Amino acid sequence: MQRDDLVLALAEKNYYKKEANSVINDLFGIIARALVNGERVSIRGFGSFDVKKKKGHLFSDPQTKELRTSNDYLSVVFKPGDNLKAAVKEQNPDKLSFLNNA
Repeated sequence: MQRDDLVLALAEKNYYKKEANSVINDLFGIIARALVNGERVSIRGFGSFDVKKKKGHLFSDPQTKELRTSNDYLSVVFKPGDNLKAAVKEQNPDKLSFLNNA
């Protein structure tokens, strides 16, 4: 599913396409800003987004075959909630409690 597919899915829920596009932009923007600021974003029943510091590692430069070390870096990680994991495992969207409000 791509971004345009999300807009169309919201349009099927009686949002105007322009409104759905704004909702998606706003939602992703809020989540992205929170992550950039080092905040955790948790959506009950769905999962959580967090920023984790990853340690640098040793690697071989493919051109020179020289061993090099990468720097530590920050990475965004997603941890699915229990409801989402169960729904995917059983291929049963009824397990998604947050959808009951939709």
